[in-house]
Amino acid sequence: MSPEWFSHQSWGSIVTFQLSSYRDSSEFLGFCLCAVIASYSFSRDLVIICTYHFRNEHGDSHDLYCYLHEKFDERCIYSDLIFVGFDPCLVAKEKDMFSKYSEVSVEFQPKDFYGNFFLLDCCQVVECGVRLLHANDGLEAMFQAKRANVARQ
Repeated sequence: MSPEWFSHQSWGSIVTFQLSSYRDSSEFLGFCLCAVIASYSFSRDLVIICTYHFRNEHGDSHDLYCYLHEKFDERCIYSDLIFVGFDPCLVAKEKDMFSKYSEVSVEFQPKDFYGNFFLLDCCQVVECGVRLLHANDGLEAMFQAKRANVARQ
């Protein structure tokens, strides 16, 4: 299960959310990404291709890509994996995509290091999450949690 901190979550490999509340991108730092992978024995380096599908109500769209990857020392993996990463997504800020597009879907696709898509019976995304990170994001919640811990003591 992806951590609750990821404000946009979905079962499966695609999470979609509105950008209306993020129109002011001046404080935007990037996207935090999370993919929960169910794997049934693979022995290659795993790469998660993250595709951002930006869209607006006029039918305009733009795709961006980033990668989450891990090199495993073990010959075979027989358990679920959680990939967490940060993408500063500088192109989105440079092109002012937050004012041009109203919605974004982020799709997570597992591939091996050589670019082959894993078969669904071998490795699949079962849950995913995204959080848009802003300059002051999380600081207030962190301070509230610390205050609550001090008050309990």
